[in-house]
Amino acid sequence: MRRQQKLEAPDGDAWNKQMYKVRVFDQLVYDTDPNLTNVLITEDWKIWRIDFTRAFRLCHDLQAPKDLVKCDRQLLQNLRILDGNEVLERTKPHLNKNEVAALMARRDKIVAYFQQLTAQKGEAAVLY
Repeated sequence: MRRQQKLEAPDGDAWNKQMYKVRVFDQLVYDTDPNLTNVLITEDWKIWRIDFTRAFRLCHDLQAPKDLVKCDRQLLQNLRILDGNEVLERTKPHLNKNEVAALMARRDKIVAYFQQLTAQKGEAAVLY
């Protein structure tokens, strides 16, 4: 509907930063059905991802690392300290041990990807 009405976010920079976070999250949870019907946008232009019925696959690789362009510094720090045992405990009974192990493997790849990207392009170009 937003696209049909050709509505643009009032703060393009804030919008882009939200989208960068969504892309990191999508890689982390390995959602095999990330489509526009799974994205809600509130009146104040906040993005909410919904419907994870096709997420948390067992694949240890990232779906589309090229989608990882920039990352919020706090998000990256939180990914670094994410604890698999805590994730398993907090997601019972929704995720099993193998799903959490795959998520943690993808987390490791996301962190490594951004470390490499930062080394190549510089922190200012990658992290915000």
